[in-house]
Amino acid sequence: MSDSERPNAAVPSFEIPDLELEPVPRSLRQAAPPREPAPPTKAATLASPTASPLDRMFGSSIDFGDDLGDFELERTAQPNAQIATRPASRASATEQTPPPFTPSKPIPSGRAPDVAKLEFDPREVAILADYGEPPDTAALTPAYAYRVFTRQRELKHRLAPLDSESQRAESEREGTLAEFSRAVRPAIEQISEFRRFLAPLLEVEQRAAARGQALNSINAQLGAHNAELDAELATVKSQLEAAQRAEREAHQVHEEREANAKRAEAKLKRLQIEMRAVSQVAEQKLGPAGGPMPALEASQLSDLEQRAHAMQPEVEAARARFDQAKLALGRARTDLATLAQSERQIGRKRQAVDGAFEKELTARSHGVSEAEIEQRLALADLARAVLAAPGTIAFPEEWLERVRSVSEHADQLLVRREMLARAIASYDVARARQGVRLAATAIGISLMLFVFKLIF
Repeated sequence: MSDSERPNAAVPSFEIPDLELEPVPRSLRQAAPPREPAPPTKAATLASPTASPLDRMFGSSIDFGDDLGDFELERTAQPNAQIATRPASRASATEQTPPPFTPSKPIPSGRAPDVAKLEFDPREVAILADYGEPPDTAALTPAYAYRVFTRQRELKHRLAPLDSESQRAESEREGTLAEFSRAVRPAIEQISEFRRFLAPLLEVEQRAAARGQALNSINAQLGAHNAELDAELATVKSQLEAAQRAEREAHQVHEEREANAKRAEAKLKRLQIEMRAVSQVAEQKLGPAGGPMPALEASQLSDLEQRAHAMQPEVEAARARFDQAKLALGRARTDLATLAQSERQIGRKRQAVDGAFEKELTARSHGVSEAEIEQRLALADLARAVLAAPGTIAFPEEWLERVRSVSEHADQLLVRREMLARAIASYDVARARQGVRLAATAIGISLMLFVFKLIF
């Protein structure tokens, strides 16, 4: 049955929000050549998660069966409605479906939103602040002031970490933009439009290089002084180790010779003790009358005297060797103390050198850090200029996604921080001050009454 012979059926009507469709004349489509392979149906396209709301609204198709053919609502360049029919035989006539519309993601600007231009719903700010409605009567203002004080303390505790996190996110944004500039800089340098952004960057880089060279020069000087002191210290340490070995050897010899001298003196003392004992025995034998010493005791005493006389040189020699060992030990200990003092002096010299260079090193390190920060800011400005001029160079998609992710995170934190700051300041200042004055007045009167009662 041809389209002209088809019985007049009631034209289906339906509504789309804010759009009323009227019946329009139907048109026959030309048969499209077969495609291989078959593309996904529009219903599958619209059911996909990537389909846009406009695709779901204006690109949907409704099948009313074979009697009415395929009734389709299409979206053109301007939102309109078009009714199209197909022949019953779908094998000979197919619809030419345009590719699904996939909007590209916007290119990030890399700039933080203007805080002064941020607008928040007053009701949401009031809910976040939770100060309550300002009282209509003065008697309730102290309670309102107390509520404002307690809530502000809680909100400020929440604001402090959020502010720190927002600053870290902003620093991460600047660092990411700087890395993006370094990645695309070879392409940027070929474009004359960006020379005005490259000029301050080159100036900052030259300043950073000069400061870095100055810092390296100071470090080299400090390293040279420290190298000299290290060499001197190494020499002193080697001498100190040798002196310690000499001191240990001298101490060992001193102990040995001291022991020999003590043994020789002990032998001599034993002979002297025996001699006194023989003399006492002879005196006892002679009695009070006295007389010549008995022959036995005289012989023993003479033998002991000879032995004592023969041992005297040995004792003196042991004492002399012991005295020499004592002197050697003293010299070894003196040398050891001198070297230890030299080691301490070298340590103090190194501390003095480090102190003399520390102030200049600190100042130059701060200068290098400032230049690096300026360089990063210049690179970030260059990245923003490049992002603001799409089409000049090819943006790596992975870099765009990274900049977009970091920027969105930083913007969210900035908006949250600003909303919390505005919530803190959203109280009724006049009523809060009135409550504080009334509370202070009440406390003052109470104290005066208490003092008056104590006095009287």
